[in-house]
Amino acid sequence: MDDVPLGGKRVIVRVDFNVSAGDDGVIDATEDFRIEAALPTIQELRQARCKVLLMAHLGRPGEDDGVLSMDVIATRLRRMLQEDVRCLPKLYGSQVESIVQGMEQGEVALFPNVRLDQRETSPNEGFAQEMASCADAYINEAFSVSHRAHTSVSLLPTKLPSAAGRRTVLEVDVLSRLRLRPEHPYIAITSGAKITTKIGILEFLLSQVDKMCVGGKIANVFLAAQGILKADAYPADEIAVAKHLLESYADKIIVPSDIVIGNDDGSYMQTIDAGNIPETVGNVWDIGPKSIAQIQAACEGAKTIIWNGPVGRVEVDAYTQGTKSLVDFLATHSAYRVIGGGDTVNVLEKMKKVPSFNHVSVGGGAMLEFLEGKRMPGLEPLNLPAGRQGM
Repeated sequence: MDDVPLGGKRVIVRVDFNVSAGDDGVIDATEDFRIEAALPTIQELRQARCKVLLMAHLGRPGEDDGVLSMDVIATRLRRMLQEDVRCLPKLYGSQVESIVQGMEQGEVALFPNVRLDQRETSPNEGFAQEMASCADAYINEAFSVSHRAHTSVSLLPTKLPSAAGRRTVLEVDVLSRLRLRPEHPYIAITSGAKITTKIGILEFLLSQVDKMCVGGKIANVFLAAQGILKADAYPADEIAVAKHLLESYADKIIVPSDIVIGNDDGSYMQTIDAGNIPETVGNVWDIGPKSIAQIQAACEGAKTIIWNGPVGRVEVDAYTQGTKSLVDFLATHSAYRVIGGGDTVNVLEKMKKVPSFNHVSVGGGAMLEFLEGKRMPGLEPLNLPAGRQGM
């Protein structure tokens, strides 16, 4: 941002305000981490007398029936800024240009959900040009979607003078340090829904870390690959990946030694040793106290710890104990601790532990893809110094 003239300009700021409003339909202080992360850039632009035009997505139109209107975001943003936030009626067009022209310097406006236009997720030059028509500059303050080649992320910044926002630069600096020069002993705690989508990052991390502790559905696949859970309950390609990783990095991977089983709603639950799992058990919902102790032991003396993904099914309160125990443990650890992944961050927010960690990333998938060294379409058009992307 220091390298692009912004004072008094009309600036589109691509943010990621894709946050959960909870059951009450209201965003509160335990749900607004991604909004809060963008506030320094927003306030800096306001102080520079810019007209701040915030662009974000919310939900997945066509895939879910959740909240898609940005009204709930605007309500929370007004409270956090203690200023009015204007809601623009469209993403582009003469009406939008007229409203922006009439805005006061330092005023903030919010576009509608950018994903409501189908051209967002299928990169479209014409759509990018239409959105650019109402602005003089573009700032990427949405690191968490910078791994996606979406129009507002990868094409829109090519139509305007563009730069990385303060938070995006921080994310790149922190994750570059992890990717290129982590301090050892280096411990990773990782989870996720599908091991085949994470094989690249798992292999990269295993080539770097001293130990990797696995939880969640990934741990289930590892347990199945060891013959502890029924292998036929999981896709053959996932079992093959887990077996390959276990054979290649047997001395580094720590698989849960006890697990929590039960029913979907958590009204019945039981902790058992991993070696005594009945054949009828299809899913593991959390890790047990012995497994938590294993991870704590692995982290003893660590200088760097990275954690992505809760170790249990945190959507159900009964299965949050493992994740919460690790939050409490790591919150006071002396290592350099980096946390990422939306579900993990949600737990930190609810426990009010975000400030206890060295860095809490706004990205989950973006964080992992950056660490793996994958192409980041949203970062490529930005005015980042050479090498700063860590690529």
